[in-house]
Amino acid sequence: MKLDLQPSNFSSKDAFVRAALAKARDLAVQTWEDEHSERQSLIEREVSELSKNELSRRLVKLLSRPNRARAQISEGMRNKAKAMRKKGVPVREIAAELGISIPSVYNIAKD
Repeated sequence: MKLDLQPSNFSSKDAFVRAALAKARDLAVQTWEDEHSERQSLIEREVSELSKNELSRRLVKLLSRPNRARAQISEGMRNKAKAMRKKGVPVREIAAELGISIPSVYNIAKD
């Protein structure tokens, strides 16, 4: 990338630096726009090839709330959490040690 600026054409070093930065910014913006306009045209082409049913199915999947991953809590973890809770260990420490959420520790402890 060449900026094509001559320092001798500027009255001060500060003016040259500002011009060089402005030119570099303009080149970066132009490059970004070129890359993203190409991506946009690819997306538009792909969308135009989809049927209405397929497009609606993809949009619903994209906009819907993601499935929440549930903690896999074994019986050993349950027993350990109950024992730690009986000893008076804080819930935060139990959750951190077992790698589960604080509400999960409360749910285990109330059983």
